[in-house]
Amino acid sequence: MRNLNKYILCGLVVGAAALTGCENAKYDTLSNQAYILQTGTDANSSEKITIGNDPVATSINVRLSDKAVEQSKYRIIYDAAALEKYNTKNGTAYTALPESSFSLSTNEAVIEPGTSVSSSVDLTINPLTAEMKNSGKKYAVAFRLESADGKANILPSGSVMVYLLDQVVIQPVVAFNSMCNFGEIQLGRTVDLPEWTVELNINKDQLRTEVGRGNNQAFFGAYSDNSEIYMRFGDAPIEGNRINIKTQGTQMNSQMLFNTNTWYHLALVCTGTKLYFYVNGVLDNSMDLPGNGNSMSCFSTYIHNGYHLGNTMMSELRLWHKARTQSEIVNNMYLCDPTSDGLEFYFKFNEGAGSTFKDATGHGYDISTPGTEYRWIQDVRIDGK
Repeated sequence: MRNLNKYILCGLVVGAAALTGCENAKYDTLSNQAYILQTGTDANSSEKITIGNDPVATSINVRLSDKAVEQSKYRIIYDAAALEKYNTKNGTAYTALPESSFSLSTNEAVIEPGTSVSSSVDLTINPLTAEMKNSGKKYAVAFRLESADGKANILPSGSVMVYLLDQVVIQPVVAFNSMCNFGEIQLGRTVDLPEWTVELNINKDQLRTEVGRGNNQAFFGAYSDNSEIYMRFGDAPIEGNRINIKTQGTQMNSQMLFNTNTWYHLALVCTGTKLYFYVNGVLDNSMDLPGNGNSMSCFSTYIHNGYHLGNTMMSELRLWHKARTQSEIVNNMYLCDPTSDGLEFYFKFNEGAGSTFKDATGHGYDISTPGTEYRWIQDVRIDGK
């Protein structure tokens, strides 16, 4: 009877397959398979861990698909290669956290008879070193599960867990007052920008909410003889707390109305024929472009035109000669590796003193502002949290 039931089961699974072939059939079930509990059996599992000035701890557990009939043991293995696979799949560029920067309470997890979940393995991540923070790199650590005694199979889709470190960025920030003027920075050459991305963090303490009031508060511009990229708060037909964008002879306004004394990450992305505007990593608006192309022979990071109100804090201003993806934007809003491919210039605005601001790429676009049209504010958390 048992063999007959076996053949019946095989027939149900394979349909019209010959019954004789059922003897060799293999089934992918969860019977007696182990996985990292925190993955939920998702083959692309990750968890963000916010890391500041103190160690941070989290737990890793192993789960068995059924209650164990005997004790089984598992190893939690640091796996930099698994992180590379994660980067490739997700279009990210996380750097493997050095083994000296974290610790496990034990690298062995045990599931006892009559249970299905192991006791916790505690992962402790130490604060990043000054060198790691200053590198602009994003760090992550990946762990792989393997059986230590061969008593259970490892479910491939739940065998790897990746922890992404979300660094708290607390830094000096410069606040430019309404009279600040960098003027135009001449490049001495024309940079073709068939695709491009502008990113920055910004916080203004004065914005008007009425239509046509507080307009033309420009904060970024890049130009050549026949091209422009221009961003400003306010315009005659819109509110002073709405952003207006000009490029390729056309204009687009933000859907969002912005608040004062609030940090925002802005990203403007041009693919050549399409324009996308992201606020805090979320798509705010988009439009088709005529495809005229863009170029740049000079730029202004902050424009004094007689319309500015109050103070403007800025950080992480970057121009890329590539169209950044939404995933790339989200994963690098407050930090960026200055050696990244496609970066034309990058101002962190975090020097903490003085009136000269360095281009972190080393391309030599350093800028300065005269007089006392700025002030430094120390220990600012630029993600606004």
